[in-house]
Amino acid sequence: MSRFSFAVREGEALAKYTSWRIGGPAKYFAEPVTVEDLAILAEHLRSSGESFAFLGNGSNLLVPDEGFPGWVIHTQKLVGEIEFLSDNLVKAPAGILNAKLMRACANKGLGGVGFLAGVPGTVGGAVIMNAGIGAACVDDVIDSVESFCFSSGCREYSRDELNFSYRQQHFLSATELVLFAVFQLKSAPVDDLKKEIAESAKYRKEAQPIDKPSCGSVFRNPDSAPAWKLIDAAGLKGTRVGDAVISEKHANWIINLGNAKMTDVLNLIELMKERVKATSRVTLEEEVRVLKPVQIL
Repeated sequence: MSRFSFAVREGEALAKYTSWRIGGPAKYFAEPVTVEDLAILAEHLRSSGESFAFLGNGSNLLVPDEGFPGWVIHTQKLVGEIEFLSDNLVKAPAGILNAKLMRACANKGLGGVGFLAGVPGTVGGAVIMNAGIGAACVDDVIDSVESFCFSSGCREYSRDELNFSYRQQHFLSATELVLFAVFQLKSAPVDDLKKEIAESAKYRKEAQPIDKPSCGSVFRNPDSAPAWKLIDAAGLKGTRVGDAVISEKHANWIINLGNAKMTDVLNLIELMKERVKATSRVTLEEEVRVLKPVQIL
């Protein structure tokens, strides 16, 4: 693939790019660095008709054991600097880790993104998932989004054009990725913001199995009760399929004990849904996504 000015590799194992450490090889694995690289890649995919998918930090993604039959476009090289604009606006590249954005804002005395302390992954992923903890989420603080569509090129969405619901966005197409997000934040004491980060990190260490490969929360929280509480009430903590197991520490987490397969995880997910439906009459909905191919139409 020497025809491209950016890195393209064949047969790249995807497991190392996901927080679950699960997944087979990609037929082609591309790491564009600039918008120009994206445009070149889009033109190639348009003319070839090949399928593709986007991969960021891989923190909420399940990749098939057999791998991916087309192009996997890894977006973590699409990074830049966080910009502090006027009126407490902060512009963040999609590839920046949520934790880095939060720390940078805290150092500037800007609050409002503290909920990202418990959210692994990147800013781009946080926008796609309308990420949040408790009642706070991306939709509360986002001002605008810049994207690149593989069908039509660059686009900017104003606040009025953004459309979110619980853990979802409804304005980006399947062939479109986030380039930048602009957040409207509020001034706050630096010491208070740093304390918030420290307390969140302490809570995660105590309450979540962050030392093991996982995707974080598997299910969205229903209105009736937190998903973990419903799964715990169904007596599923510690249930194991292959090397995938429901965490004893947090019942809404499935961890990889070393050699878990996608089928192990999917079987556990189905079991969790069936048991919770039977015991609590609640239908759980997944937050985790399976990597699926798309094409330029």
